[in-house]
Amino acid sequence: MPYPGKQLTFLVIFLLLHLSNTFAQNDSSTVFHLDDLYAIVVQNHPLAKQARLLSENAQQQLRLSRGFFDPKISSSYNSKVFKGKDYYSKWKSELKVPVWFAGMDLKAGYERNDGDYLNPEADTDSGNGLAYAGLSLPIGQGLFIDQRRATLRQAEIFQNLAQAEQVKLLNKLFLQVAKDYWQWYYNYHQELLLQNGYQLALFRFEAVRIRVNQGDLASIDSVEALSILQEREINLKRAQVQAKNARILLSNHLWGEEGEPLELSALFTPMEMLDTEFADATLAELYEFANENHPELLKINYKLDQLDIQRRLAREYLKPVLNLNYNFLSRTVDSDKQEINSQFFTENYKFGVDFVFPIFLRKERAKVQQTNIKIDQANLDRFYLNRTVLNEITMQYNEVQNLKELLQLQEDMVSNYQRLLDGEREKFRNGESSVFYVNVREGKLLDTQIKLFKMRFEYAKSLATLRWSAGMGIDG
Repeated sequence: MPYPGKQLTFLVIFLLLHLSNTFAQNDSSTVFHLDDLYAIVVQNHPLAKQARLLSENAQQQLRLSRGFFDPKISSSYNSKVFKGKDYYSKWKSELKVPVWFAGMDLKAGYERNDGDYLNPEADTDSGNGLAYAGLSLPIGQGLFIDQRRATLRQAEIFQNLAQAEQVKLLNKLFLQVAKDYWQWYYNYHQELLLQNGYQLALFRFEAVRIRVNQGDLASIDSVEALSILQEREINLKRAQVQAKNARILLSNHLWGEEGEPLELSALFTPMEMLDTEFADATLAELYEFANENHPELLKINYKLDQLDIQRRLAREYLKPVLNLNYNFLSRTVDSDKQEINSQFFTENYKFGVDFVFPIFLRKERAKVQQTNIKIDQANLDRFYLNRTVLNEITMQYNEVQNLKELLQLQEDMVSNYQRLLDGEREKFRNGESSVFYVNVREGKLLDTQIKLFKMRFEYAKSLATLRWSAGMGIDG
């Protein structure tokens, strides 16, 4: 019958071998969910704010383009007095209102000119003044589209283009945030497992040393236990540095409302369960979403829309310039009868026609051809980009499916090694095994557990990359 000290030693080792493989977390720790991180990033991250500025810039660009259709008020006054003679005094005020749907300008104004040497053409009813109202209408070039209307329509498309660029930048940011979060997840759990393994090795080394001092084991057994302890301590220290750096890396995405950088506290822990809601999406669903919503595909479609407007404008320049100008004139007040002159449409008017047409149209035809070439290039880019996006989705989808199967296999391996360790512990309790074999089983279990968390990290990262490949953001 073993002596009491030996029985106590076996009991201590047996209890230590049945310690849980994970230590209880500090009660004050708080789970930091990925969605919480996304919310902080959207509100405060400098790159997210920069992306939002794209939309604001596009709005100002549209506002600028609409400014070409703003009514304008102008007024000018000129006079000349030389050697005591009143040569002339000219005053003109005008309101000009562009009309965007017809390309014409409406005008209304008032002129009052007098003087001893006034040009008869500038006479305004012998200095009493003339009021006028009229229009300038293009019936050739510029009737259906002109530079002002083309700029406005391109600015409207630019808003959509800026929104697609904003989605692209945010999706890229969300992808990096997800990668850094799951890297922290892996390093955090790796540190926990290695900390647990180190404590087991430390307790076991103390127990073996007791048995060596009691003469129950040879001194070489303590050397073996010490070697295991030292190896696990080295791995633990490396894991601690990696976990600390992963937390610092994740802190790059944490910013306060005033733009101050924040640091992720060590009291925060990553969530335990992976976000696999997106994992059931089919390849056909991903293709469909990408074709309709992928920011890169949207951008090139909007670019084609802008080029189409440029082509319409270039074709408009192939037409001759033929502008009609008509102003109705009215004496402001009849000098004799003090009445408004009624001959507004019959006798008092100004009429003019402007005609310009280049004989060879070389510049205009070249502009049309250049625009057509740009459209062909953009279409080729779209075909290539569409195939690249779909192939990227396919490859990433295959990667996700493969990791999904490997993850299940790895979980089965962990369960198998856990059963082997439990069996070895039972044999040790019955005196049919040794600390060496328990160490081997325990080391294998520890390795497979770490690999399991690494595979979970790779799986979660691959899912995030698949979302990015399909052009999905956090709300996709």
